[in-house]
Amino acid sequence: KLLINEVNPDNPGGGENAEYIELFYTGQTRFDLQGYWLVLYNGKNSRAYQVLDLSGHHTDDLGYFLVGSSAVRPAPMIRLPPNTIQNGVDAVALYYSNTSIYSVSMAVTAEGLVDAVVYTSRMQEKADQLVKVLVPGQSILYENDSHSTEDESLSRCHSLSAKLQSSFQVTAVTPLGENFCSSSSALVPPAVHISELCLAGGTNPYRFVELEGKPGTSLGGLSLVFFSGKEGKAQASISLKGTIGATGLFVFVLDGGHGHDRTNLTFKDISAASEGSSAIAVYSTSLIPGGTKATSENLVDALVYTCEPSTAGGHLDFLGPSYAVPCKDDRPVSLSRCTCSNASTELQFAISDPTPGLQNSCPQDAFAVDLHLCFLTPNCSMWTLHHRRMLESLGRVLVSSLEGKCSCGISEFYLQELNLTCVGSLLKVWGQVWARQPEQQQSIETWHQDFLASPHPFSVDGRVLKTSPNCVAPKNAPSVSHSNASFQGWKIALLVVGFVLLAFLFVSLAFYFIKRHPQNYTNIEMNDRGEIAADF
Repeated sequence: KLLINEVNPDNPGGGENAEYIELFYTGQTRFDLQGYWLVLYNGKNSRAYQVLDLSGHHTDDLGYFLVGSSAVRPAPMIRLPPNTIQNGVDAVALYYSNTSIYSVSMAVTAEGLVDAVVYTSRMQEKADQLVKVLVPGQSILYENDSHSTEDESLSRCHSLSAKLQSSFQVTAVTPLGENFCSSSSALVPPAVHISELCLAGGTNPYRFVELEGKPGTSLGGLSLVFFSGKEGKAQASISLKGTIGATGLFVFVLDGGHGHDRTNLTFKDISAASEGSSAIAVYSTSLIPGGTKATSENLVDALVYTCEPSTAGGHLDFLGPSYAVPCKDDRPVSLSRCTCSNASTELQFAISDPTPGLQNSCPQDAFAVDLHLCFLTPNCSMWTLHHRRMLESLGRVLVSSLEGKCSCGISEFYLQELNLTCVGSLLKVWGQVWARQPEQQQSIETWHQDFLASPHPFSVDGRVLKTSPNCVAPKNAPSVSHSNASFQGWKIALLVVGFVLLAFLFVSLAFYFIKRHPQNYTNIEMNDRGEIAADF
């Protein structure tokens, strides 16, 4: 993922010509920045004062990208005038969107937000709105100029978690290089992620949490916390111990079951709350007392889930996107971490069959079903003005329709590259639905065909849509017309080749007959004997 890695907003003296912002791609290779935006916010009015479209740029071969003033060395990829980056209290935010347009003077927004840093060089200053939107529940970073007589910056040292203020500390400047994190800095939490959460169905006797990390990684010093209820308070907290196994996975069986390290865990109930959201979180700290509200401080990873999509968010929304799970289904169901080709989405988990200690059961592009839908709508204004929100709402409705038809464990993650356009009263939707196996793919194809075959009036955010056979029918045409076009092309090519071969054959026959049948002797000019001998 792409992260804000270092921010240097204030230089010693009055020059202010060595300010910079450094981005870092954790894959540590050249990375295309198409669709990414860098927005600088003023803390006094919570509005953007500088907006940079990063499309057309890319990181260097180590994953670094530098935006800065003219005196910064090495030279930045994007140069800024001196004293552009304000000293604080202000913010730097990184966004990703192929649809939204970010502009100067716009109000601070979390739409498309990838990472953010809210900072100040004066302790007493506040920026409540920036903190609320960009890094809720966290403290403002303080760039302490007494750290060194030389220039210093806010550098990422403690984690690769996005939108986490505690990941940064004041260090010496290191543009386009590894951050200079002192040995006295806080210990970096181990790179551990939640890989799978199994929520028991009516007949499922067990629940488990599966963690993923580098084999041999110690879990000492980490805590597993369960949050639930309308206010999102901690219901239980367990100190972790042991190490990640050779497979890179570590499974905790809950409800009094015994994990492979013989740890007895007694979470009474990790089912999704009937009201509000629930969450499982890993913290790099000791036990968190019951009743404590969720926080981003010392957070390593989190997974938020809920019974109904309409209840997503609330007090736990800052921990990450909320995943709807089937709460009334008797079959066991898991939320499994899966890789995604769609960079514009934050979704990382998909509903799947439980796979404790094994590779997660994830939807695959090999079992993709192309999605082409067309709807009639009275008005396109809402679909164009609020494109992202309406697209997300439409995705939830389509998933609900699909799951209601097949009951095969489909969630929003299965929708890939979903997009739409609306002109006049015509709404066109396209994308793909991935499946985990061929049987599920067949169920999706059946749903798609049924959906196209007959009109299905339904509501998206209170707006009624209706499929139109006249509109949908041409969607099958491209493949046919493409085939016809290809066939016509082949016929033309064959005709051209035929004419060329015929012309070549005609010329060859003409040449052959001329050689075999020389001109009449009466027409040959007579030469003297010497010339004839020489010619002979």
